[in-house]
Amino acid sequence: MKILNITSITELRGGDTQMYTVYNLLKDKSDLKQYILCPEDSILAGICKKDNAHFFTYKKNKLKLINLVVAIVKICRKESISIIHIHDSTALNAGLLAMKFLNKSTSLILSRKRNNRIKNKFLNRYKYSHPNIKKIVCVSKAVEAIFENIIPDKQRLLTIYDAIDVSKFRDKKSQNLLHKELNFSPETRIIGNIAGLTHQKDIYTFIDTAKKIKAKNNINQPIKFILIGDGPLKNDLVNYAKSLDLENDIFFTGFRNNVTDLLPEFDIFLTTSITEGLPLTVYEAFACKVPVVATKAGGIPEVVLNRKTGFLSEIKDSETLSEYVLEILTNTDLQEKIKTNAFNLVEKNHDLNVMEEQYYQFYKSLI
Repeated sequence: MKILNITSITELRGGDTQMYTVYNLLKDKSDLKQYILCPEDSILAGICKKDNAHFFTYKKNKLKLINLVVAIVKICRKESISIIHIHDSTALNAGLLAMKFLNKSTSLILSRKRNNRIKNKFLNRYKYSHPNIKKIVCVSKAVEAIFENIIPDKQRLLTIYDAIDVSKFRDKKSQNLLHKELNFSPETRIIGNIAGLTHQKDIYTFIDTAKKIKAKNNINQPIKFILIGDGPLKNDLVNYAKSLDLENDIFFTGFRNNVTDLLPEFDIFLTTSITEGLPLTVYEAFACKVPVVATKAGGIPEVVLNRKTGFLSEIKDSETLSEYVLEILTNTDLQEKIKTNAFNLVEKNHDLNVMEEQYYQFYKSLI
C-alpha cells in the first residue's frame, strides 16, 4: 500500500506536524510506503530533507494549483499510489482535480483539524460531498459536527484523535526557568497558556480572567500570568493588558522551543479559545499533571470533563474561569483528583501508540 500525504501550507501548522508524526509512526510498517508532497519553500520540506524522508515538492507560484495537480498526477502514476491523503482545503481542490486523471483504484481521504464553520452553500456541499472523497478524518467529534449540513452520508466521517508522546512529559519536573527568567519570588503561582496570539485563541478573555483573579486573589501568594506564543495580535494584546493595569502581572514570552521544560512550571493551564479542533496543549498539560481550566471550544469538552479531568466554562465567561482557577489553587484534594484523572485519560486514550494503531488499521481498511 502506497500513501501520498499532501499539504499546500508553507508554514508549519498543527495539521502538518501531526501528519509528519503519523508518517514517522508508520514508516517501519513493511506493508506501507509513505510519501509527502509539499511546497518547495515550506518548513516541512526542510524537515523532510534533514530527516531523509520520502518527499516531493512543487512550486507555489502564480500557477500553484496547476503545479500541484500536475505533481499529484505525476507522482501517483510513477509510484503507483493507492491512497491520496489530503491535509488542507486548498490541497483538496488540487486532489479532486487530479483524481480526474488517475486510476479509479486510487482512494482520496481528507483530514480536518479545525471546527471552523463551513458555510452551507452549493460549492462547499459539492466539494466536501464529492464522491471521490472516501473518508474525512476528524480530530474530534466537534469537527465532525461542522459537516452536519454539508455531507448527507455521515458514514464517510471518522474521528481519530490526535496524540502525544506521554513519556516525553510524564516525568518532567519544574525547573523554575520562568521564575528565574522573570525574577518571580519562589512562592509565585503561574497561570499560563501556550497559544498563537490570534482571534481563535481569544487571549482577550485570558486577560479579562487575569484581571478578575487578581482582584479576588485570597490565597496570600502572588499570582502571575504567562502567555507563551506569538502572533498578529501581540501588540494589541500587550496594550489591552496595559489598559487594565496588568503590565506587571501578564508576561508575553514569545515563541519558545522548550515548552516541555516550561509547561511543568505552570500551576494551572488556562485556555480561552473560541474555536478549536482539539489542541495538543491540553493533552500535554494532562501528561505534565497541570490542571486545565478551559472554555467549551470545539472538541475540548470531549477530554476536559468538568470537575473530573479539568474545569469548563462557556466561551468568553471570564467570571467563571476566574472562580475555577482560584478554586483549584485553594483546594489541594480537588487539584490532585483532577491531575490523576487527566493523566490517566491521556495515557490510556491519547498516547502515540494508540494513534499509530488507529491509523494503521484505518489505512488497511481502505484497500
